[in-house]
Amino acid sequence: MLRKIASISVALVVAGGVMVAAPAEAAAKISNGVACTKSGATTKTSGGTYKCAKNPLVTNSKLTWLSIDCITAATDAVKAAKSAVTTTANFKAQLPVIELGITTETANKAEIQAKLDAATLRLTAAQAKLAAAKTDADKRLLTTAVSSWTSATRAYASKIRNIDLTIRKLEAAKLAGTTKPAELAANVTNARDSANLICTKGF
Repeated sequence: MLRKIASISVALVVAGGVMVAAPAEAAAKISNGVACTKSGATTKTSGGTYKCAKNPLVTNSKLTWLSIDCITAATDAVKAAKSAVTTTANFKAQLPVIELGITTETANKAEIQAKLDAATLRLTAAQAKLAAAKTDADKRLLTTAVSSWTSATRAYASKIRNIDLTIRKLEAAKLAGTTKPAELAANVTNARDSANLICTKGF
């Protein structure tokens, strides 16, 4: 009878030891989200290197073990979000300036175009008179006029091309200012989602 009691006692002790050891072993397993106490501590496991830190993606987070990949991805996502806020604000601030620039350059183009049209008419008239001129004096005078009006039309045409280039640049900047904020927001969301996946608890 005593032997039976002793055997039962030993069995209970062994079972108790197993029951105690299992939770202790499970608690010692380090993965994302497992609580820790010493900030900055690092440890290596078969799953990679982990650091005791607060998750940058979680407000008022507590110290937990986080994989280095998780910390890197989370930190980058937070930086991307802050950068997107600043960039978006800059775009919004620039839009009125860009709009004013387009309006001003368009008005300048119209003014130069009117001058080009007038110079072209003068050039055409001078060329016609030169073709009909009889005396050398008239021909010299009209040749000079044709040369002058030709230079004028070329200069005005060059100004218009430069204005067109400036307007295209301003329009491109305007397009960026209206579309980039949405793209930045999408990038921030993707970065956060990716970081959350890498930081999944238990990984």
